[in-house]
Amino acid sequence: SIPVLLKSGMEAYRMLEKTGIYVLRALALHIGIDEHYFDHWASNGNSILRPIHYPPITSEPDNAVRAGAHGDINLITLLMGASAPGLQVQNRQGEWLDAIAQEDELVINVGDMLQRHTNNKLKSTIHRVVNPPRELWHTSRYSIPFFLHPRSDMKLDCLEECIDENNPKQHDDITAGDFLHQRLVEIGLIKK
Repeated sequence: SIPVLLKSGMEAYRMLEKTGIYVLRALALHIGIDEHYFDHWASNGNSILRPIHYPPITSEPDNAVRAGAHGDINLITLLMGASAPGLQVQNRQGEWLDAIAQEDELVINVGDMLQRHTNNKLKSTIHRVVNPPRELWHTSRYSIPFFLHPRSDMKLDCLEECIDENNPKQHDDITAGDFLHQRLVEIGLIKK
């Protein structure tokens, strides 16, 4: 029923937001900033819990990819798993590796906002979803990623801790809200 679905969805959302904040705390320590730096910005931000349905393939596809290679716009993405394999991530050598979360695991991606904020110290995870083998074309694939977006007024200026003579500042100052809007225009989800 709808009330049960809404209750379960809200519980999942809150738990994933809480987990995401713990991941950001670990990343903050890695970067060398205050452990709780992201807490305010990630709490009750613009995060999205998005169910995705990849329908069965009914005819020969144009290519082997259900979702083309991309990085997510947000700070981090948490994925509890999916009903079928298909998610792949690209390593630094350009190779595609399967990313399959087990029942008690999360796949966690760094997004474009965090890459920008860390002056490319943390790299946005390029990923894609490939088609299943022909014998599984008749099946659907479901996944429910949690896109952790900060509050719109968070400044994504390159952190001083991530700038040095070997890695000069690589991005202009911008807020998360303006960056999100800019990216949504670029991908055609918002008209100029």
